[in-house]
Amino acid sequence: MNTDHLNPDHDATARHLENDENFRVLRAVPKPFSDMPGNGAPPDGKCVCIIDLETTGLDPDRDKIIELALMMVFVNDDGEVVGHFGPLSWKEDPGVPLDPEITMLTGLANQHLTGHEIPDAMVAGMLDRADLVVAHNCQFEVAWLERRYPSIAAKPWACSMRDIPWLKLGLDGRAQTALLMQHGWFSGAHRAAEDVWSLFWLLRESRTGRLKGPSRTHLQRLLEAADRTTIMVEARGAPFSAKDRLKGRGYHWHQGPPKFWAKELDPLAVEHEQTWFQIEGIPAPVLRTVSACERHR
Repeated sequence: MNTDHLNPDHDATARHLENDENFRVLRAVPKPFSDMPGNGAPPDGKCVCIIDLETTGLDPDRDKIIELALMMVFVNDDGEVVGHFGPLSWKEDPGVPLDPEITMLTGLANQHLTGHEIPDAMVAGMLDRADLVVAHNCQFEVAWLERRYPSIAAKPWACSMRDIPWLKLGLDGRAQTALLMQHGWFSGAHRAAEDVWSLFWLLRESRTGRLKGPSRTHLQRLLEAADRTTIMVEARGAPFSAKDRLKGRGYHWHQGPPKFWAKELDPLAVEHEQTWFQIEGIPAPVLRTVSACERHR
């Protein structure tokens, strides 16, 4: 755990408390900083863009983006970070009054947004530069950003909430704040830039949990997950009477159109799943190959 940004005397006290099973210690995530090699030019390797949005609501067809933040992370072939800069963030006036709950959640009020605008050309250029876009619960960000920036429609995405086996790593829940706390950290207000930076800080951590093999950072595990090809098993012909059995087996409801139950599986598990459909008397599922370019859409 890197605690160079903390008061050494206070950190020594914290380490003393950590030795007592009656205490759990949380440390503040450090202030954001950039770390680029040499003259600051992008290093060789894969470019990962971590992104977060704040919006006026949950419907991308009706609501508006009020804040966008992103940071660029460069990794080598082993998934090790070799440079990063940001996060950069921008606010935008939605042209409508904010719901008070949005203000309570984000700390952003109407007066903070008046006259502000997101520089779309700059954001689109950075997104185009990225080899992989990462967000926590990225289905939300995908829906908003592909409407605003159509050029990224085929861009591969990775979801730090769903693509990392948090439970197998010995961690409870998938909320970013909770995961950060289980690693001994806490972050500031719920704002886009703070969330991007704290996610980056979380991804630099490592755990083994119940997984075999050497310890890997969460970012390395996320990159490995993004590189995998899986199979989406779609129960398109399933009758209504099978919904409880499908839900109990881990299928989720795809809102469509069309609407059906679906589950993503490793290719090695598909034959066993097809056998289950036969035993249950459910019509054979439709199989679809999924990569990071289709996943989370």
